[in-house]
Amino acid sequence: MQDMLPFAALDEDPAPYYLIDVRDAEDYAAAHVLDAVHIPLTELGDRAAEFPAAKVPVTICSKGGGRSAEGAALLRTRSQPGALWLEGGTNGWLKRNSQISNRNGGNTG
Repeated sequence: MQDMLPFAALDEDPAPYYLIDVRDAEDYAAAHVLDAVHIPLTELGDRAAEFPAAKVPVTICSKGGGRSAEGAALLRTRSQPGALWLEGGTNGWLKRNSQISNRNGGNTG
């Protein structure tokens, strides 16, 4: 699917990507992909200028569907033409990896 970042690409080399968890604060605090920053979908467009210029923004949501695709589409209209969304979202990542962080900021992997 176009504009989607497959897990394999992230596994191969995560360095070019800026991971953004667009879920609400409670979901992010419960568990999130390691190194993902929390920017709620409602704030995403206003904060696009904060993203590192040398990285590709990748939005993440629970199931990797509607909200993350919506976030990536929004960023593409806000001077982030390469914005992507993560295949499978946080739930998919959790099934494949142990590299998550919990609300205490500790790596659970």
